[in-house]
Amino acid sequence: MGNVCSSGQKKKKDKDSSSEKSDDSPPYQESSADKKDALLDNDANEANEKRAPLADVEALPETMHSNDTNGNSQQQQQQQQQQQTTQPKHNATEKDSNSTTPQGAPSDVGHASPGLGNLSMLQGKPPPGRKIERDKKIVIYILADNSTEYKKHKRVIYSLYKHFKSKCQSKGFDFIIADVHDSESLTKEGTATGTQTKQGQDGQGNGNPKKDFSRLQEVKRWTQTPLEAQGGHEEAANCLCEITRHATGAYIIPILFLGSTLGTPMLPLTIESQDFTSVLSAASDAEKLLLEKWYTIDNSYQPMCHRLFTQQIDPYANQVNGELNELLSVLLRLFSDDVKDSYLTTVVEQEINNTVLMSQELAKRCIWIQTGAQYSRAPDNASQLELEVLRRITRIYAELKNQLCEKNLIRLLPTMNILDDELSAVIESLLDKSLTGIFEEHHQKSIPYNTLGVDRVLLEELQLIGHYSKLLAQNSANFDIMNDVKRYIRDGTAHPLVISGARGSGKSVLVSKIMENVHRWKPEAQLVLRYANLSARSSDLSSLLGSIANQMSVLETGQQCQVPHTVEAYAGVIREILGRQQRFFVLIIDGLDELQRDDALDWLPMQLGSCGKLILTVSDNEEDDAGSNAGADGESFDMLAALAQLGIPQRCFLRLRQFTERQWHDILSSGGGDFYAANGALKLPDDWKSLHGKTPYHAKSLWWLAWLGHVAQPISEIGDISSKILQVLETKFTADQVELLLLIVRLSPWGIRESDCLGVFQKITQLEAQVAFKIWSKFCWLMGPMLLSLKNIRIADRSFGRAILARYAQKQWLVHEALRDYFDRQDSEFKGSAGAKTYNYQKYLKLPYHHFCAVIEDKPAPHKIDILFNCFYFTDLQWIANKVHATGPEHLMHDILHAEWLAGISKESSGYVHINFLKHFLIRYLHELSYDGQQFYTLVKYYLKTRFKESSVLKDDEKIRSWWEYTNELEFAFLEILNNDLDANDNDHDNANDKQSTEDAATPIVKGYDVLTNLPQPGCYVASMSTERAEICIWDVKNCCRIRELRGIQQPTAMCPVGNYEAAVLCRREIRVINLDEGKFKVTLKGVMNQKMPYFGLHDQNHLVCLSRNRMYVNLMNLESGDCVTTFKAGEDRFLNSLLVSGDGRILVCGDETQKPFPLLVWHLSQRKLLYDLRIPHHDFVTSLSAITHEGSYVCVVAKELNEPTTPNFIVVYDLQSGTLFKKWKPSCNTVSLAISQLNACVIAGLEDAKILIWDLVTGNCKCTLVGHNAPVTYLKLDPLGKVLLSYDKEGRDSAIRMWELSTAKSLAVFKPPAQISTCEILPNGVFVVLALKERNDLLTLALKNYGGSTADALEDDCGGTLYGNPDNQHKVFNLSN
Repeated sequence: MGNVCSSGQKKKKDKDSSSEKSDDSPPYQESSADKKDALLDNDANEANEKRAPLADVEALPETMHSNDTNGNSQQQQQQQQQQQTTQPKHNATEKDSNSTTPQGAPSDVGHASPGLGNLSMLQGKPPPGRKIERDKKIVIYILADNSTEYKKHKRVIYSLYKHFKSKCQSKGFDFIIADVHDSESLTKEGTATGTQTKQGQDGQGNGNPKKDFSRLQEVKRWTQTPLEAQGGHEEAANCLCEITRHATGAYIIPILFLGSTLGTPMLPLTIESQDFTSVLSAASDAEKLLLEKWYTIDNSYQPMCHRLFTQQIDPYANQVNGELNELLSVLLRLFSDDVKDSYLTTVVEQEINNTVLMSQELAKRCIWIQTGAQYSRAPDNASQLELEVLRRITRIYAELKNQLCEKNLIRLLPTMNILDDELSAVIESLLDKSLTGIFEEHHQKSIPYNTLGVDRVLLEELQLIGHYSKLLAQNSANFDIMNDVKRYIRDGTAHPLVISGARGSGKSVLVSKIMENVHRWKPEAQLVLRYANLSARSSDLSSLLGSIANQMSVLETGQQCQVPHTVEAYAGVIREILGRQQRFFVLIIDGLDELQRDDALDWLPMQLGSCGKLILTVSDNEEDDAGSNAGADGESFDMLAALAQLGIPQRCFLRLRQFTERQWHDILSSGGGDFYAANGALKLPDDWKSLHGKTPYHAKSLWWLAWLGHVAQPISEIGDISSKILQVLETKFTADQVELLLLIVRLSPWGIRESDCLGVFQKITQLEAQVAFKIWSKFCWLMGPMLLSLKNIRIADRSFGRAILARYAQKQWLVHEALRDYFDRQDSEFKGSAGAKTYNYQKYLKLPYHHFCAVIEDKPAPHKIDILFNCFYFTDLQWIANKVHATGPEHLMHDILHAEWLAGISKESSGYVHINFLKHFLIRYLHELSYDGQQFYTLVKYYLKTRFKESSVLKDDEKIRSWWEYTNELEFAFLEILNNDLDANDNDHDNANDKQSTEDAATPIVKGYDVLTNLPQPGCYVASMSTERAEICIWDVKNCCRIRELRGIQQPTAMCPVGNYEAAVLCRREIRVINLDEGKFKVTLKGVMNQKMPYFGLHDQNHLVCLSRNRMYVNLMNLESGDCVTTFKAGEDRFLNSLLVSGDGRILVCGDETQKPFPLLVWHLSQRKLLYDLRIPHHDFVTSLSAITHEGSYVCVVAKELNEPTTPNFIVVYDLQSGTLFKKWKPSCNTVSLAISQLNACVIAGLEDAKILIWDLVTGNCKCTLVGHNAPVTYLKLDPLGKVLLSYDKEGRDSAIRMWELSTAKSLAVFKPPAQISTCEILPNGVFVVLALKERNDLLTLALKNYGGSTADALEDDCGGTLYGNPDNQHKVFNLSN
């Protein structure tokens, strides 16, 4: 249905059919529901069931929508509906609104099993259901009629704009106020509107209450507009488009102004034939004539109807006015009440029906500002229209009271004299609540923190690809070759498949269809799909291949690949994974020619084996367009020819053809889909059907032109259709407005956020905010499917993008400069709540790009190139670090590549030392920086150090020298790498080992260490143990060197330092006391330990406690003589399974696994007695997760319920002075690691969802949540002073360590080492961290700089000043095997 107005009619009549209706409406509307989580749970089959009917219904509409290489008309579908009527939309969302209600419920589902949701995304399956993740965008949508009384109240809302914009920015959200209504006549382009008097009934009153249709209605406004906007429905159509546009991708907060008026009633555009017949039968002869004159039958429309005959406004301009008023009063008199509700609606009623009455989510957020008294009774002399308005307003009030939340109602009665400040305060507090709710909801629905170590960046990219494919798949192309593609995927061909086609022939659409079907053709397929230039990670070949290699690597090994960021390295990874033939991979690169302009194709895997398929799409090399296709050297490059020379057989080249005559005819007759076809009412002229050049892009453009109301345009040559469209748009606005808006969107790489686009447009045109928004809103409506809203607003088709640049070339630099100045004026950081800062992502992303373009303009002259490479964005290390932190290293790399491309410099070398340095730095550390940009200074300082060693001339470059100086003057905490070479292994040590093991040279030497232990004497020393190599080493941490080596100790597995230089070491099943300084055995303790649970701990300098061999008691052993002094017994047949000794050695806690419920036994070691036998009915203690304070006053342990094994475990804290249960906490998921700090009086829990919670021991509240890890945090360690927390994942899924300051919960530092960590140790105050990496014999030492003030300095001096033990034993190797 094309019109907006008749919409209501279905609402009343077909309430029952609403469920089936919503299935016919296109698939975008549902997305406003909060369905994603629900759908994620259903298995894929169910999702497919749901989509099945949709696919059939869409078969026709698809055909029309073509699109271009870049694929497109996504917006189309969003709009398809908006234009349709209110109706189907009403039901579609009604259906979804039911699922919206239990909003809190699904949140945990996403977190429950991070692996599952991510896995289907990683395997390239289309996103389930119709729901598409919403963007970070909040829209305040104002619903109102055009009464001037609302002007001052709207001003209050606009006055809050800055406050809320900064609040949203600090959370990374876009924020706009959408108000499509005028309260007075605006400029010529503002949609004219009507007041609430009946004369303006056709909606175009321009705020003027006179009954004058001819003056206020330009004739072409009634005819040369989209079908649903004719006859004065322009504002209504624009509003509904605006609602639909935001409903799919944004969070809407409706603000409703409703008093005693409803605004102008509009004449219905269509009246269903049966209703029209019943009206005629009741009408007098004169009325019949009037009705039949203005309503003519429309047979093409389904169902059949009578349509308002707008074309005759032209000849009858003078007498039209009276007739139209008469027509309205006839309809008012003859329609019954329920038919009136269907046909005679006003703009504000349609808005209410399409928002708050349709979606419970919007009703919950809606703020209703009720102005004016609502009369309960009509005055005696009321006209028919007044009676009707009263009846309708009473009904709407009743419906709203039923739906809306009483707390969100603001009553402003005429007698009340409310000040703006008071109203502003009330609205502000209501909006604050809504925003907080939205932030929370978005967080629950976005990718969870725990991705099992998969980079969020990769998952976000895959989400974007899935979303884009979904939008593309609603278009159509000539799919004749689909069977060939299916055959290729199923047969044994081992070569790549190349699909070529003209621009706009729908190659991207074909690819999106392959994504939909590939898992049906080949259920075990792992699809890896990339669209060229969809985002920064697919805008150059190395990034695109890196993204593919990472996805394949995660599927194959569960880990991302850690190779340098070069095409060769990634191509090697891809070849290697394909060569293993473990999984069936289908790789698709869409638009290869967009990325590569030369014939260096040696990265292409040519032999794919039986488990790999590679599909490439390439545009034909079109002669006339060679200029724009040319690389920097001005010559066009023929990708197809280059591919053919690689030896790909001819049968592996497929061509995507244009539409056949018959398809073209069908598409222009009935392919408009719901968006344009308006149930058959929109017809394309026959002479358009004979045009040549039948690509989907052209079909789409013709439908668009017809929808805009320009069917009379003669089109002789299909090639100039894009410029025809641009001319038509210019007539709808002023030419320079169209030019600016199109250029702002087109010149922004990967699109632009709506508020930024509005900001730049407003700045250039100097219009008021509201006027600028009205123009923008109308522009988005009339652009229809030519705009794509994919996180940002983009131009949908590349062909259309080219036409824009061609037509408006001379203004490009002006727009680049305006964009640059706009972002330049913004803050670089936003302050959030509690002083947290967030980077201004958009500024860091866009500013350098527009600056470069504005500098170079159209020709790269040498002085411009010099300015370009020496500009602030390439020389200021703080900007570079912030950019990497804010946007990720890929965008910095993109800046460098883009600048080189603009300057026409070859990729291999630019003459600028600092640019080459930056490039090599990024190639080397891209993966680490992509994980977390906080490591930037750690890595750049280390890289500068190593590069200076390689070539001292680097220091002569003033920029590099200034960077080095800057890293030495940093004032915030960061980690510095003390080792000379991160990647080296200690070869001397290996050689020494070789000599020692010549007799069994056949066995390879085991590398790495199993345990690291802090040593207590002054200075910074740690001991390392390697069980298999039978050795213990002492390390000087500050100097990164071994100072003692003790070999021949049989299977050392645990160690407890005693006194300054001795240690009790568990060797096989015995405990031996060893002097580490002299390298001697001192004594072996009597008795052997339990094999599986050899637990022991220090009581004092002369005694330790250990679990007996049978685990029924604990022995207290003398370290001088080796004798057992006494035993602590739990009771007959009670087996202990853990042993925990407090730091001061007084309190011993053991778990007992035999009794049910599982008890904790607490002994006082000095008094040698059992203090408590602690237990909780129906619970078990998980004693492997427990911790005790230094003085032994509190012990915390994880417990789980026996009756409900599936519920998450929880944490209990016992006060050991009284033996009572002190605190009990239940996080939302399992606790996997635990620590307790007496200094900060808190318990720290690492959770399965990758968060770390800090619980306050005093208040019992959760003090804060630490986020940053992307896998469960299975290891927590406090430094010996209890100030700094070290966390990581022992299983290596997230291979980084993170350091936190406990008192402030601040992240101090992050470091992702080059290999997996096997164990680590943190020194007092966190001043050093020592890591033992798998397969490395050198420890990696990191110093935490600029933290801890004087204590840290004292510790550092301490480290330097004292030698370990006897100076004569420095660097000695002792053999203890005899």
